[in-house]
Amino acid sequence: MSITDTKTIQFAIENVKDHFESMMLQLFEEEPEVFEGRSTRNEWADQVARANIMLKSRIEKAVEEIELHLHDGQFSI
Repeated sequence: MSITDTKTIQFAIENVKDHFESMMLQLFEEEPEVFEGRSTRNEWADQVARANIMLKSRIEKAVEEIELHLHDGQFSI
């Protein structure tokens, strides 16, 4: 069992995803001119949702990789 399978890690990952999503959606509200001609509010929200899927996957992969390095003794002095 990987540490990424634990409820604690999944909870932390969900918190990061939620914060990321909130900040990205807030960006549209604070600086809509940045998105003119590129994305509507709904298009931006869809893009953020897809990015969140990738974010979760990459965080899980990074945690698993670091866990393997730790178990292999790669952080010993």
